[in-house]
Amino acid sequence: MFMHATLDGTAFARQFAAAYPTRMGFSQQTIPMASPLRAGLRLGAASGRPPASASSAPSPLTVLVVDDDLLHARLLRANLSHPARVRAEVAGSASEALARIAAGGVDAVVTDLVMPGMDGIELTRRIRAGGSAIPVMLVSAAATLERGVEAMRAGATDVAAKPVNVTTLLARIEAAVAPGRAATAAEAPEGGGAERWIFGDHPRLAAVRAFAEQVARTPWARVLLTGESGTGKSLLARAIHHLSGAPGAFVEVNCAALPPQLLEAELFGYEKGAFTDAREQKHGLVEAAREGTLFLDEVDTLPLEVQSKLLVFLETRDFRRVGGVQRIPVRTRVVTATGADLHRLAREGRFRRDLLFRLDVAAVEMPPLRAVPEVIPGLVARFAAALCAELERPFPEIDAAALAAAVADPWPGNARELRNAVERALIFHRGGPLEVHPPLRNADAGDGPTVGVPLGASLDEVERRYLAAVLEAWPGAFAAVAERLGISRKTLWEKRRRYGL
Repeated sequence: MFMHATLDGTAFARQFAAAYPTRMGFSQQTIPMASPLRAGLRLGAASGRPPASASSAPSPLTVLVVDDDLLHARLLRANLSHPARVRAEVAGSASEALARIAAGGVDAVVTDLVMPGMDGIELTRRIRAGGSAIPVMLVSAAATLERGVEAMRAGATDVAAKPVNVTTLLARIEAAVAPGRAATAAEAPEGGGAERWIFGDHPRLAAVRAFAEQVARTPWARVLLTGESGTGKSLLARAIHHLSGAPGAFVEVNCAALPPQLLEAELFGYEKGAFTDAREQKHGLVEAAREGTLFLDEVDTLPLEVQSKLLVFLETRDFRRVGGVQRIPVRTRVVTATGADLHRLAREGRFRRDLLFRLDVAAVEMPPLRAVPEVIPGLVARFAAALCAELERPFPEIDAAALAAAVADPWPGNARELRNAVERALIFHRGGPLEVHPPLRNADAGDGPTVGVPLGASLDEVERRYLAAVLEAWPGAFAAVAERLGISRKTLWEKRRRYGL
């Protein structure tokens, strides 16, 4: 049962996280990383300057703070505002907020939960009913688990208890806004086709570009995107949506992030009184994607009962809300993505075979990064430009020789893993060309190489043998070895000299 007593911030966060281990709403992905699709950069000479298309920083987010307590609202606006990241505005009521959102240009909303007249939950419902997918963060000093669940069902992206940790709140806002902004950021200035999103002089990427342009010209075509995690399936889905010119919204749903018991209600909505907490009618995400694109990521995780309802929707182009009797027609392009083998899951009875046939109409596989290593230098430059702005550091010198290890690595985590490596390299960068080293993956394996040391050996001897083995196993990866050992490069160099290694 839900708790009705008012909770302090820590208790509320603990109970809410247990009930909702991942955030629900329109923006459920973690920040998408650039991929071979989006690395629209080319390295020139080792000038130490970012490529032209990366030199301009993204525009600050416009965040609307809604609170009838104007003193608190202005204080939060002052704390959130940052010249390069956020431009915060204040609305003193939900009605004022709706008028400001209708005027356009708002990237996210932070609203108090308890307000006279229209409260934060009703404001969220009105925003969603208008078809807007902007993130809505609710904050309250009187948060209860029941009200938090109600807010998420109304379409809130996140719920937090007052007093708010501004740093955490800003990070959540940027994470929620990132998928929408990623669709238009860093586009190459030339061309109006798939080249704006899909970068790389490689036959497999050329095939992906041709696929995106072809399916975008076919209204409401069903599309299945396959490939490993981190290869850019979400960004390809956005490219198809934008190339199609569809007037509706792009609505992204991570099927694995939604609790199975709420999936049907979140996708298809529900009528008032359909269940205990259904106090008002709720429009689902399918309706929000009307005349646009519905992107179902990790579709392999859908429960079988939801698969059945999705199948009916794909066949008839209409559906019924939970607890409803009226069928609602919706025209939308359905794009699904998975890293799993749906044909194998169908054979095992874990995925409906008839649904697979409906989804697998136009399909393409996103190539892993190891299959298109030519784009790695451009990705490194891209990541470095974005991270330098975030970390407030100068753009480093980049040349081909320093990236040799990165280009040669298979990167099983694809672009996401590469971005982490670039961030590590920037943190430890002390001048000269930026060296991006792959992580020392073998060190994590239980069956990896070991170092034998006899009992009774001195600690100096143990350290000497271990350092010798590590340096032999990863020759040339000096900075990465130092990082892995938790010491500076200077300390590692001194130890090498001390032990004659």
